Amino acid sequence: MEIRKLRPEENVHRKLMSAICFSRYMPAEDRYAWLEKPEDHTENYEKAWGAFDDDGKLVSAMIVDPAEIMINGKKAKAGLIAAVTTLPEARNNGSIRKLFEAAIPHMKEEGMVFSVLYPFSHEYYRKFGYEHNCVRSRVDFPISALDQYPYPGGMKAYDKVIPWEDFAKVYDVFSKDKNMAVTRGKKEWEAILKGDPHKDKAFAYVHYNNDEPDGYILYKAETRDNSGLINIRELAWSNIAGFKSILGFIYGMRSEYSQVSWSQPSGPDILGVVSDPFDVKWSWDSIIMTLVLDVQAALNLSVAPYGKGKLVIGVTDKFMNANNGAYMMSWADGRLKVETTNHPTDMDLDIETLAQLTTGFLTPAQALYRPGVVIRSKMEELTTLFPKKEQYMMEQF
Repeated sequence: MEIRKLRPEENVHRKLMSAICFSRYMPAEDRYAWLEKPEDHTENYEKAWGAFDDDGKLVSAMIVDPAEIMINGKKAKAGLIAAVTTLPEARNNGSIRKLFEAAIPHMKEEGMVFSVLYPFSHEYYRKFGYEHNCVRSRVDFPISALDQYPYPGGMKAYDKVIPWEDFAKVYDVFSKDKNMAVTRGKKEWEAILKGDPHKDKAFAYVHYNNDEPDGYILYKAETRDNSGLINIRELAWSNIAGFKSILGFIYGMRSEYSQVSWSQPSGPDILGVVSDPFDVKWSWDSIIMTLVLDVQAALNLSVAPYGKGKLVIGVTDKFMNANNGAYMMSWADGRLKVETTNHPTDMDLDIETLAQLTTGFLTPAQALYRPGVVIRSKMEELTTLFPKKEQYMMEQF
């Protein structure tokens, strides 16, 4: 079996394989047309890895999409894993494991600190050191529950007149203190905002206060139980006034819609927003898993305690031997330094728990409940280094 990056002309086979594996119907004539012109289907080939059998046939593939995510107010490089697929007839042959064995060290060599994916199975991806660390819940409630919020005006529907930069201004403020938030540029925003709202029923609105954007909402108009539903894809604000204005805007559509569904990774407690908490229903929307690729770089993103001090963390990684060892974290005057050491450890943990700590999903006190985690001393300093943080990741990949 050969494992390597795809060539441009091979990408069409990856796309066809994804259509099979993700049950996307495609007429036979379309498949043949694709194969006749592989040069028309080369997008993202440079991000794709493939496993080829002994006959040279592509049997497994995945995408590694480079990105930047926010961790404690700092930007960190990350590899977003997408479109992990294997032909049905070629499964259970270890090809996906081989892909990860090649891609994980390559991501680290490229300077990526983390790798992120949406799992089909948490148990499966733990084999490579991934662990869940970002939970997105879905809240459903009647639109009437927003009756306390008046709409003061200021909303504008996105079109060619409203630039993507206005969405970006709000998002950059909204996400700067949220761990896992992906840095978005022009390319990312144009992809998010593309489409015809009247055809796709996907709408985008910006709220303005004195001509300055301070909030936006992306939603799809849907039907549930023969009633109109506002399915919120994303709601962000740069100040509380913008948030409240958008809630009033939603309530103003109560004649067309009766229900609201909001995919909410972080933000205000919805029980403090709606008029009747009994109206709210929760469900899991998605759970993201993260892998620490570079332990030293990940620890360097921590929050330095006040004053001067040091402690040692022992890390165990069953997949990447290079990560195993003890790391001394020392700080002075707000500056943090991380280096390998042979000193006795103050805390021992596995690579999976480290992903939860460094991204703010768990505090050290919470991490103690995980198997294999030991804290011998320096709990106060550890709590400062690894604070609980709001997390935010709405990207689909």
